[in-house]
Amino acid sequence: MFQNINQGLVNQRTQILNNESQPTIKINPNKGTANISPSIGGPFRSTTIVFNAKGTIINKPMLGNHFYSLIKNIQLDKTQTDRVYDMTIGSQNFTSHFRTLLVKVPKSNSNPLYAGNYAMIVENIDADLLALKSFERAILITIIFFWILAISIAYFLSKSSMKPILSSWKKQREFSANAAHELRTPLTVIQNQLEFMLTKPNDKILDQAEKISTSLNSVNQLQNLTGHLLTLSRADADVSQVSIQSQPLKPFFTEVISPYQDVADSQSKSLTVTIDTPGAGAFDSGLIRQLLVILIDNGLKYSPTGGNVGVAITRIKDTLNIKVSDNGPGIPDTDKKRIFDRFYRTDKSRNSKTGGNGLGLAIASTIVSQHHGKISVHDNQPVGSIFEVNIPLKSHSNHLSKK
Repeated sequence: MFQNINQGLVNQRTQILNNESQPTIKINPNKGTANISPSIGGPFRSTTIVFNAKGTIINKPMLGNHFYSLIKNIQLDKTQTDRVYDMTIGSQNFTSHFRTLLVKVPKSNSNPLYAGNYAMIVENIDADLLALKSFERAILITIIFFWILAISIAYFLSKSSMKPILSSWKKQREFSANAAHELRTPLTVIQNQLEFMLTKPNDKILDQAEKISTSLNSVNQLQNLTGHLLTLSRADADVSQVSIQSQPLKPFFTEVISPYQDVADSQSKSLTVTIDTPGAGAFDSGLIRQLLVILIDNGLKYSPTGGNVGVAITRIKDTLNIKVSDNGPGIPDTDKKRIFDRFYRTDKSRNSKTGGNGLGLAIASTIVSQHHGKISVHDNQPVGSIFEVNIPLKSHSNHLSKK
């Protein structure tokens, strides 16, 4: 903005020195008056003040009374010649700001008004300064607004991005605490049994058979727990081996489920099995076997004596549907969303009696996820729960890595 003003002042200086379209004075000797033709081609807000060598303004008629009253006290400063500088002129009513260029006009100039005098070209910059202040204020408000907006967005984005991290950290902490608790229980039992047997050094093995059996049960519990933890840790690290192979469906499921008929009979419970799976399908037989074992074992544990566990496996086009139902106490709606979380138990006392550690359904959910399927739990009427699994049977080789 000021570069344009400065350039306009320099152009006017050139016009004055070259006598281009400069104001001229015509003296009327009869009337004793001087007719002044104003300059043309200069900036609208610029004015030329002419000083003689003594510093007196000699073009007062050109300036007008109002402007002359404002600048009449200006002192000629010859040291500012050929320099663009700012000048502030004040009165009782107001203050004006000007951009100024002082020119020493040579005596050879053909215009008698300028010849041998000093021409001070002044341009009022009040409007420019006001616009500049408004612009600075707008810039400042804009910067503050977008600064606050940027901080708000950054806070929102950081909070959003931190949510899964904090959630994972919380789950990891809970997982570690729960794992330590589950490991401590069988270890405490083993320690107590061994310490008691040390107090009976002369006893035979038969005398301490009950203690030894209890310790072995705790060892088996530890083995199962560590195996489950290893399975989940491999799934978390994405190093679990998924081997997808095509195989006949009905023979496979019949072979997996048949041993549980005897288990159900031994517990005075019934097992109803329906398998309608024609043809072959592609999946990891080891993981699907583990999935069925978890679901059937879960149903048998929580079904009451005389109860029934139903297993229905059907093939619907290219989707394998597995339903395992029981008529146990069921699962509250508030717990259904968390039933597949690790170490989560709807009834800790009931799970402790059945020997569960809260990892079976978490592993089942992991197996289903590895097969790009879905697992859910529903209410069984009149009482009990139904676990339902849907697994696609086609194109697994395109979606799952074989390691």
